[in-house]
Amino acid sequence: MAVSSNFTRWLTGVRRAAAQLDVGHSFLDETCTPAADSDRVALLREQLEQQVFFRRLMEMTCVEVMQVPVTSVTDDQTIGSALNLLDKRRVKLLPVIDTRGRLIGVVTRADLQPLHPSVRGVAVERSAIEAAERERRRLPVRSVMSTEVTTVNAATRVAEVIPRFTARGHHHIPVVLDDNKLVGMLTQSDIVAIMCRRKAG
Repeated sequence: MAVSSNFTRWLTGVRRAAAQLDVGHSFLDETCTPAADSDRVALLREQLEQQVFFRRLMEMTCVEVMQVPVTSVTDDQTIGSALNLLDKRRVKLLPVIDTRGRLIGVVTRADLQPLHPSVRGVAVERSAIEAAERERRRLPVRSVMSTEVTTVNAATRVAEVIPRFTARGHHHIPVVLDDNKLVGMLTQSDIVAIMCRRKAG
């Protein structure tokens, strides 16, 4: 939730800065007044540099921002191995690929590890639950993966991807080539991280 909130505030700032550039906004008159002191000039210069950076970021493509390599699984891997991979890599979503590296689906922890029966109020013996869980973990990923996946082409500009994050609530979007080959992963955090690095610099 915190990332989404930060992302929304950051996006608002980007849109405002881009709009100022589009209408030709300039700080020239403000910096040339006799009353402008050195601190004010430095602040205005920083604001202008940020606007330029925002515009440059909007022109970047997904291939310049995405995470590589991508942690993924094949559809014949077991649910148990996918869960272990989620824990090991500390990711929230795993793309599912075929033998040619093409994206065919995705799985999340919710897909791989549904609510425990007891949580749903189902009275089941503990031993029966554990046996069922061991059996379920041996099932292939294809049995629980989602095949309707929102993707973005590697050549797509970041400016075109941001609305998909904000409008559809996506946090992770796989990046593919024209043949649907998986080449990267783009997240809200990736874009926010770029801004953080810019501020730190």
